[in-house]
Amino acid sequence: MLKKILNEISMTFHIEATGPILIKEGDTKEEDSSLMRFVVDANQKIFIPGSSIRGVWRSWCEKIARTISNGVPLACDPFNNILDTENLSCSKRLEKMDTSNVYALSCPICKLFGNTSQGSRIRISDAYIVNGDIARDNLPVRDGIGIDRFTGGSSSGAKFRYQYLSDKTFEAEIHIRNFELWQLGLLGYLFRDFREELIPVGFGKTRGLGKVKGTIEGPKLTFYGLQHPRINSTDKKAEIKGSGSLYTDVDKGHYCFATEAPVEIDFKTASNSAIKTIIELDGDQAESLFMKKSPDYWANVKDDGTPGGYYLIAQEARNHIGEVIEDA
Repeated sequence: MLKKILNEISMTFHIEATGPILIKEGDTKEEDSSLMRFVVDANQKIFIPGSSIRGVWRSWCEKIARTISNGVPLACDPFNNILDTENLSCSKRLEKMDTSNVYALSCPICKLFGNTSQGSRIRISDAYIVNGDIARDNLPVRDGIGIDRFTGGSSSGAKFRYQYLSDKTFEAEIHIRNFELWQLGLLGYLFRDFREELIPVGFGKTRGLGKVKGTIEGPKLTFYGLQHPRINSTDKKAEIKGSGSLYTDVDKGHYCFATEAPVEIDFKTASNSAIKTIIELDGDQAESLFMKKSPDYWANVKDDGTPGGYYLIAQEARNHIGEVIEDA
Protein backbone atom coordinates (compact mmCIF):
# COMPACT_ATOMS: atom_id res chain seq x y z
CA MET A 1 0.00 0.00 0.00
CA LEU A 2 1.19 3.51 -0.90
CA LYS A 3 4.16 4.52 -2.99
CA LYS A 4 5.94 6.28 -0.12
CA ILE A 5 6.83 5.74 3.52
CA LEU A 6 4.82 8.02 5.82
CA ASN A 7 5.20 6.57 9.29
CA GLU A 8 6.58 3.53 11.03
CA ILE A 9 6.71 2.06 14.51
CA SER A 10 9.35 -0.42 15.65
CA MET A 11 9.61 -2.22 18.99
CA THR A 12 10.86 -5.33 20.73
CA PHE A 13 8.37 -8.08 21.58
CA HIS A 14 9.21 -10.46 24.44
CA ILE A 15 7.57 -13.88 24.69
CA GLU A 16 8.09 -15.38 28.14
CA ALA A 17 7.26 -19.08 28.44
CA THR A 18 5.41 -19.09 31.77
CA GLY A 19 4.51 -22.74 31.21
CA PRO A 20 5.79 -25.51 28.93
CA ILE A 21 5.70 -24.64 25.23
CA LEU A 22 6.55 -26.52 22.04
CA ILE A 23 6.93 -24.92 18.62
CA LYS A 24 6.88 -28.14 16.68
CA GLU A 25 9.31 -28.95 13.91
CA GLY A 26 7.83 -30.07 10.60
CA ASP A 27 7.96 -33.62 9.34
CA THR A 28 11.46 -35.12 9.50
CA LYS A 29 13.05 -38.39 8.45
CA GLU A 30 14.65 -39.14 11.79
CA GLU A 31 14.59 -42.68 13.14
CA ASP A 32 12.51 -41.78 16.20
CA SER A 33 9.43 -40.48 14.41
CA SER A 34 7.36 -40.65 17.62
CA LEU A 35 9.31 -37.73 19.14
CA MET A 36 7.99 -34.25 18.42
CA ARG A 37 10.98 -31.94 18.39
CA PHE A 38 11.32 -28.18 18.96
CA VAL A 39 12.03 -26.28 15.75
CA VAL A 40 15.59 -25.06 15.15
CA ASP A 41 17.14 -22.82 12.50
CA ALA A 42 19.96 -23.66 10.08
CA ASN A 43 22.46 -23.16 12.91
CA GLN A 44 20.56 -25.56 15.19
CA LYS A 45 19.38 -22.74 17.43
CA ILE A 46 15.96 -23.02 19.06
CA PHE A 47 13.64 -20.22 17.94
CA ILE A 48 10.05 -19.21 17.26
CA PRO A 49 9.54 -18.40 13.57
CA GLY A 50 8.27 -14.90 12.90
CA SER A 51 5.58 -16.40 10.66
CA SER A 52 4.25 -18.37 13.64
CA ILE A 53 4.04 -15.22 15.78
CA ARG A 54 2.35 -13.32 12.99
CA GLY A 55 -0.17 -16.14 12.56
CA VAL A 56 -1.08 -16.01 16.26
CA TRP A 57 -1.39 -12.21 16.12
CA ARG A 58 -3.66 -12.32 13.10
CA SER A 59 -5.84 -15.12 14.46
CA TRP A 60 -6.38 -13.31 17.77
CA CYS A 61 -7.14 -9.96 16.10
CA GLU A 62 -9.69 -11.77 13.93
CA LYS A 63 -11.37 -13.09 17.09
CA ILE A 64 -11.47 -9.59 18.57
CA ALA A 65 -12.98 -8.13 15.39
CA ARG A 66 -15.58 -10.88 15.05
CA THR A 67 -16.54 -10.61 18.71
CA ILE A 68 -17.52 -6.94 18.53
CA SER A 69 -19.11 -7.01 15.06
CA ASN A 70 -22.83 -6.33 14.73
CA GLY A 71 -23.59 -7.50 11.22
CA VAL A 72 -21.25 -9.01 8.66
CA PRO A 73 -18.17 -10.13 10.67
CA LEU A 74 -15.49 -7.43 10.73
CA ALA A 75 -12.87 -10.04 9.83
CA CYS A 76 -13.19 -12.09 6.67
CA ASP A 77 -12.67 -15.84 6.78
CA PRO A 78 -9.30 -16.37 5.01
CA PHE A 79 -10.26 -19.95 4.11
CA ASN A 80 -13.77 -19.25 2.83
CA ASN A 81 -13.78 -19.31 -0.98
CA ILE A 82 -17.53 -19.82 -1.49
CA LEU A 83 -18.54 -16.87 -3.67
CA ASP A 84 -22.10 -16.38 -2.42
CA THR A 85 -21.26 -16.06 1.29
CA GLU A 86 -20.98 -12.68 3.02
CA ASN A 87 -17.85 -13.73 4.93
CA LEU A 88 -15.92 -14.60 1.78
CA SER A 89 -12.15 -14.24 2.12
CA CYS A 90 -10.80 -10.90 0.93
CA SER A 91 -8.19 -12.72 -1.17
CA LYS A 92 -10.90 -14.48 -3.19
CA ARG A 93 -13.22 -11.48 -3.32
CA LEU A 94 -10.52 -9.08 -4.53
CA GLU A 95 -8.59 -11.29 -6.93
CA LYS A 96 -10.21 -9.83 -10.08
CA MET A 97 -10.80 -6.28 -8.85
CA ASP A 98 -8.95 -3.06 -9.65
CA THR A 99 -5.77 -3.18 -7.56
CA SER A 100 -5.96 0.56 -6.78
CA ASN A 101 -8.99 -0.07 -4.53
CA VAL A 102 -7.73 -3.21 -2.78
CA TYR A 103 -6.93 -1.50 0.54
CA ALA A 104 -10.29 0.27 0.70
CA LEU A 105 -12.23 -2.93 -0.02
CA SER A 106 -10.32 -5.19 2.38
CA CYS A 107 -11.64 -6.10 5.82
CA PRO A 108 -9.92 -4.37 8.79
CA ILE A 109 -7.74 -7.40 9.52
CA CYS A 110 -6.53 -7.69 5.92
CA LYS A 111 -5.79 -3.95 5.92
CA LEU A 112 -3.31 -4.60 8.70
CA PHE A 113 -2.03 -8.12 7.97
CA GLY A 114 -2.47 -8.20 4.20
CA ASN A 115 -3.93 -10.74 1.77
CA THR A 116 -2.96 -12.16 -1.62
CA SER A 117 -3.73 -8.81 -3.27
CA GLN A 118 -1.70 -6.57 -0.95
CA GLY A 119 1.21 -6.80 1.44
CA SER A 120 1.11 -6.75 5.22
CA ARG A 121 1.76 -3.60 7.24
CA ILE A 122 3.51 -5.76 9.86
CA ARG A 123 6.93 -7.40 9.72
CA ILE A 124 7.95 -9.74 12.58
CA SER A 125 11.42 -11.23 12.93
CA ASP A 126 12.18 -14.71 14.23
CA ALA A 127 12.32 -14.81 18.03
CA TYR A 128 15.39 -16.18 19.80
CA ILE A 129 16.10 -16.94 23.44
CA VAL A 130 17.35 -13.94 25.40
CA ASN A 131 20.64 -14.23 27.31
CA GLY A 132 21.98 -17.55 26.19
CA ASP A 133 20.78 -20.60 24.40
CA ILE A 134 19.94 -24.23 25.08
CA ALA A 135 20.79 -27.19 22.88
CA ARG A 136 17.74 -28.95 21.49
CA ASP A 137 19.09 -32.35 22.58
CA ASN A 138 19.07 -31.10 26.19
CA LEU A 139 15.38 -30.21 26.23
CA PRO A 140 13.15 -32.21 28.61
CA VAL A 141 10.73 -34.72 27.10
CA ARG A 142 7.19 -35.65 28.09
CA ASP A 143 5.09 -38.68 27.15
CA GLY A 144 1.73 -38.28 25.48
CA ILE A 145 -1.00 -40.57 24.30
CA GLY A 146 -3.73 -40.26 21.71
CA ILE A 147 -7.42 -40.37 22.66
CA ASP A 148 -9.82 -42.83 21.07
CA ARG A 149 -12.63 -40.71 19.58
CA PHE A 150 -15.22 -43.45 20.15
CA THR A 151 -14.44 -44.66 23.67
CA GLY A 152 -12.93 -41.48 25.06
CA GLY A 153 -10.09 -43.57 26.51
CA SER A 154 -6.49 -43.99 25.47
CA SER A 155 -5.87 -45.20 21.94
CA SER A 156 -3.74 -48.32 21.62
CA GLY A 157 -0.56 -47.69 19.67
CA ALA A 158 -0.97 -43.89 19.72
CA LYS A 159 1.76 -43.09 22.22
CA PHE A 160 4.16 -40.27 21.42
CA ARG A 161 6.73 -38.07 23.09
CA TYR A 162 7.39 -34.37 22.79
CA GLN A 163 10.07 -31.89 23.78
CA TYR A 164 9.16 -28.73 25.62
CA LEU A 165 10.72 -25.59 27.01
CA SER A 166 9.72 -23.35 29.93
CA ASP A 167 11.01 -20.42 31.98
CA LYS A 168 12.74 -18.91 28.95
CA THR A 169 12.12 -15.61 27.19
CA PHE A 170 12.23 -15.14 23.43
CA GLU A 171 12.77 -11.78 21.72
CA ALA A 172 11.52 -10.61 18.32
CA GLU A 173 11.66 -7.29 16.50
CA ILE A 174 8.43 -5.75 15.19
CA HIS A 175 8.03 -3.16 12.43
CA ILE A 176 4.69 -1.66 11.38
CA ARG A 177 4.79 0.66 8.38
CA ASN A 178 2.22 3.18 7.14
CA PHE A 179 -0.16 2.57 10.02
CA GLU A 180 -3.49 4.22 10.73
CA LEU A 181 -4.17 5.04 14.37
CA TRP A 182 -7.07 2.57 14.64
CA GLN A 183 -4.61 -0.20 13.80
CA LEU A 184 -2.54 0.69 16.85
CA GLY A 185 -5.74 0.50 18.88
CA LEU A 186 -6.53 -3.00 17.64
CA LEU A 187 -2.99 -4.09 18.51
CA GLY A 188 -3.46 -2.53 21.94
CA TYR A 189 -6.17 -5.10 22.71
CA LEU A 190 -3.86 -7.84 21.42
CA PHE A 191 -0.95 -6.70 23.62
CA ARG A 192 -3.22 -6.47 26.66
CA ASP A 193 -4.36 -10.06 26.20
CA PHE A 194 -0.76 -11.20 25.73
CA ARG A 195 0.26 -9.44 28.92
CA GLU A 196 -2.57 -11.19 30.77
CA GLU A 197 -1.40 -14.59 29.43
CA LEU A 198 -4.62 -15.22 27.52
CA ILE A 199 -3.06 -16.11 24.16
CA PRO A 200 -1.41 -19.56 23.96
CA VAL A 201 1.16 -20.38 21.28
CA GLY A 202 2.47 -23.53 19.68
CA PHE A 203 1.52 -27.19 20.00
CA GLY A 204 -0.74 -28.76 22.60
CA LYS A 205 -2.87 -25.82 23.66
CA THR A 206 -5.65 -28.19 24.81
CA ARG A 207 -3.08 -30.26 26.72
CA GLY A 208 -1.98 -27.33 28.86
CA LEU A 209 0.97 -26.28 26.71
CA GLY A 210 1.59 -22.89 25.13
CA LYS A 211 1.14 -20.52 28.08
CA VAL A 212 3.15 -17.36 27.48
CA LYS A 213 3.30 -13.75 28.57
CA GLY A 214 3.93 -11.22 25.83
CA THR A 215 5.24 -7.71 26.47
CA ILE A 216 6.45 -4.85 24.28
CA GLU A 217 9.51 -2.74 24.93
CA GLY A 218 11.00 0.47 23.59
CA PRO A 219 8.58 1.57 20.84
CA LYS A 220 10.10 4.04 18.42
CA LEU A 221 7.83 6.01 16.10
CA THR A 222 9.28 7.46 12.91
CA PHE A 223 7.50 9.97 10.68
CA TYR A 224 8.84 10.70 7.20
CA GLY A 225 8.29 13.69 4.95
CA LEU A 226 7.61 17.34 5.58
CA GLN A 227 4.54 16.88 7.80
CA HIS A 228 6.35 16.73 11.12
CA PRO A 229 4.49 15.79 14.31
CA ARG A 230 4.03 18.69 16.70
CA ILE A 231 6.69 18.35 19.38
CA ASN A 232 6.50 20.10 22.77
CA SER A 233 10.00 19.54 24.12
CA THR A 234 9.26 21.27 27.43
CA ASP A 235 6.31 19.06 28.41
CA LYS A 236 7.59 16.10 26.35
CA LYS A 237 4.36 15.70 24.46
CA ALA A 238 3.86 15.02 20.76
CA GLU A 239 0.85 15.09 18.46
CA ILE A 240 0.88 12.11 16.11
CA LYS A 241 -1.17 11.28 13.02
CA GLY A 242 -2.01 8.12 11.09
CA SER A 243 -1.10 7.51 7.47
CA GLY A 244 -4.55 8.63 6.30
CA SER A 245 -3.91 12.14 7.65
CA LEU A 246 -0.35 12.21 6.31
CA TYR A 247 -1.09 11.05 2.77
CA THR A 248 -1.82 13.90 0.36
CA ASP A 249 -1.34 12.48 -3.17
CA VAL A 250 -4.12 12.70 -5.78
CA ASP A 251 -4.93 8.98 -5.47
CA LYS A 252 -5.80 9.30 -1.77
CA GLY A 253 -9.46 8.62 -2.51
CA HIS A 254 -8.64 5.07 -3.64
CA TYR A 255 -7.64 4.08 -0.10
CA CYS A 256 -10.67 5.38 1.82
CA PHE A 257 -8.65 6.05 4.97
CA ALA A 258 -10.46 6.55 8.25
CA THR A 259 -10.92 10.17 9.30
CA GLU A 260 -8.79 10.35 12.44
CA ALA A 261 -8.03 13.27 14.70
CA PRO A 262 -4.41 13.67 15.82
CA VAL A 263 -3.60 12.10 19.19
CA GLU A 264 -1.35 13.59 21.87
CA ILE A 265 1.15 11.21 23.49
CA ASP A 266 3.95 11.51 26.04
CA PHE A 267 7.48 10.65 24.94
CA LYS A 268 10.94 10.02 26.35
CA THR A 269 13.07 11.52 23.56
CA ALA A 270 12.35 13.14 20.21
CA SER A 271 14.53 14.34 17.36
CA ASN A 272 13.76 16.25 14.17
CA SER A 273 15.65 16.36 10.89
CA ALA A 274 14.70 17.83 7.53
CA ILE A 275 12.46 14.95 6.48
CA LYS A 276 12.34 12.61 9.50
CA THR A 277 11.07 12.78 13.08
CA ILE A 278 11.91 10.04 15.60
CA ILE A 279 9.95 9.69 18.86
CA GLU A 280 10.98 7.15 21.52
CA LEU A 281 8.75 5.97 24.38
CA ASP A 282 9.39 4.32 27.74
CA GLY A 283 7.34 1.45 29.18
CA ASP A 284 4.53 3.52 30.70
CA GLN A 285 4.27 5.67 27.60
CA ALA A 286 4.09 2.56 25.42
CA GLU A 287 1.25 1.21 27.55
CA SER A 288 -0.59 4.49 27.16
CA LEU A 289 -0.06 4.56 23.41
CA PHE A 290 -1.40 1.06 22.79
CA MET A 291 -3.58 0.02 25.70
CA LYS A 292 -5.01 3.08 27.42
CA LYS A 293 -5.83 4.80 24.14
CA SER A 294 -7.14 1.68 22.36
CA PRO A 295 -10.81 2.74 22.69
CA ASP A 296 -10.01 6.13 21.16
CA TYR A 297 -8.29 4.52 18.18
CA TRP A 298 -10.53 1.53 17.57
CA ALA A 299 -13.83 1.02 19.43
CA ASN A 300 -15.27 3.22 22.16
CA VAL A 301 -18.68 3.67 23.74
CA LYS A 302 -20.56 6.89 23.06
CA ASP A 303 -22.69 8.75 25.61
CA ASP A 304 -25.83 6.91 24.48
CA GLY A 305 -24.16 3.53 25.08
CA THR A 306 -23.65 2.67 21.39
CA PRO A 307 -20.22 1.79 19.95
CA GLY A 308 -18.16 4.43 18.20
CA GLY A 309 -14.70 4.93 16.77
CA TYR A 310 -13.35 3.13 13.73
CA TYR A 311 -15.67 0.23 14.54
CA LEU A 312 -18.61 2.12 12.99
CA ILE A 313 -16.76 2.80 9.73
CA ALA A 314 -15.57 -0.80 9.49
CA GLN A 315 -19.01 -2.26 10.23
CA GLU A 316 -20.73 -0.06 7.65
CA ALA A 317 -18.21 -1.11 5.00
CA ARG A 318 -18.53 -4.80 5.85
CA ASN A 319 -22.33 -4.66 5.84
CA HIS A 320 -22.17 -3.06 2.39
CA ILE A 321 -20.03 -5.96 1.16
CA GLY A 322 -22.65 -8.38 2.48
CA GLU A 323 -25.40 -6.50 0.63
CA VAL A 324 -23.44 -6.55 -2.64
CA ILE A 325 -22.87 -10.30 -2.41
CA GLU A 326 -26.52 -10.90 -1.53
CA ASP A 327 -27.68 -8.90 -4.57
CA ALA A 328 -25.22 -10.57 -6.95
